[in-house]
Amino acid sequence: MNSSTPEPEKSDDKTDSPLIMRFGKRQVQHWRAYLALVITTALLFTLISTLDITFRVSTDSAATPEKILKEPVLVVKTHVETDNLISNLKLYGLWQIHPSKEVPRYLIDSYPPDLNIVDDVSLKKRVFLHSLLPHALFVRQEALYKRNRLESILGKIKCSLEDIDFDLDFTSQCSWSDFLAEEEVSFIQKLCKNYRTTSAAGLLERVDAVPTSIILAQGALESSWGSSRFTREGNSIFGMWTWKQKGMIPSRREEGKTHKVRAYESILDSVRAYHLTLNRLDPYDQFRQLRRLTDDPLILADGLYLYSERGEEYVEDIKRVILSNDLQKYDRYRLSDQDLPEFSSPVRRTIAVSEPDKASL
Repeated sequence: MNSSTPEPEKSDDKTDSPLIMRFGKRQVQHWRAYLALVITTALLFTLISTLDITFRVSTDSAATPEKILKEPVLVVKTHVETDNLISNLKLYGLWQIHPSKEVPRYLIDSYPPDLNIVDDVSLKKRVFLHSLLPHALFVRQEALYKRNRLESILGKIKCSLEDIDFDLDFTSQCSWSDFLAEEEVSFIQKLCKNYRTTSAAGLLERVDAVPTSIILAQGALESSWGSSRFTREGNSIFGMWTWKQKGMIPSRREEGKTHKVRAYESILDSVRAYHLTLNRLDPYDQFRQLRRLTDDPLILADGLYLYSERGEEYVEDIKRVILSNDLQKYDRYRLSDQDLPEFSSPVRRTIAVSEPDKASL
C-alpha cells in the first residue's frame, strides 16, 4: 500500500455504535438514556402514589361522618335512676334553690338504688340534701302545727300550767276536759300517747320541731348520703334500731345482740319516726332542754351524744357536717303550701298544712 494514499476518514455518524442513541438530531449515550428513563419512571411512580394516597385520605375523611352514623356508639349510663331523679329535681325547682323562694312539695318514696355508685361526691351530696329537704320541712310543719294547736288549747284551760295533767283517767287537780270540745280532748289524748307524757309542761317541751340542718346532718351521717344498704333496702335514713321481728340485721352486729335496723315504707315515714324519737325519748331530754333556750344547731347537737355509741365524737361529726356543707342555710327555707300536680312515682302528693295527717297525731 502506497504510503501517500490517504486513509479513509472516520465517519462522525455514531449511530452504528452500540453505545450511542439518537434523539432527533441529538446523540446520547445509552447509559445516560437509561438513567433518564429510570429517573423519569421513578418520579412518575412517586407522583401517582402521592395522588392515590391523597385521594384515599380525602375519600375516607368524607366517609367518616357516614360511618359514625351507621355505627352507633354505645353509651353506658352507670346510674340511670339517679339521673332521672336529678332531672325531676331540676323540673320541680329543687336543683337550684333560693332561700327567698318556697321549697316545692316534692316527696320521693325511696332514694335511687344506684346512688351508691355515683363517684362525684358533690353531686351525690346535692341529690341527697335536695331530695331530703322537702321531707324535713314537711315533718317540721306537722310538728309546728301540733304545737300551735296545743298552745291554743292550753289557752282555753283556766288552770295554771303546773296543775294541768292530761291523765287519761282525769285524776289531775285541774278538770281540764271541762274547758274543751270533744275533738280537742281527743287531740290531747293522742298527743299524750305519741309523746309519752301527760304533763302539759312536758308536752310543750316535746311537741316542737327539730332544726332542718340537724335533720339533714344526721341523715347524711347515718345513711352515708343516701347510699347505705339500710337506706337502699328499707328507707332507713337515720339508722334507728328495733327489737321487733321485722327489720334488717346489721352485718357487723355483735354476737349475742338481737337488735335490727328499722325499715320504713317511705322516706317520709323514716323522717317522721326519727323526729318523734328525738322529741319523746328520755336520752334526748338534754336536746329538748337546750331547744328551749336556743335554735342554734351547733349548740343543740350537744344534746345528741346518746344517739350513737361514739358519744362526743358523734356530736363533733354532726357539727362538722353542718359547717362543711353549710347546712344552716336550710334552716331559713320554708315549704310551699301548694301541692304539686299529681304525677306517677317518684312524685308523691302530700297534704296541706291546714289539714295535717290525723294518723300522725
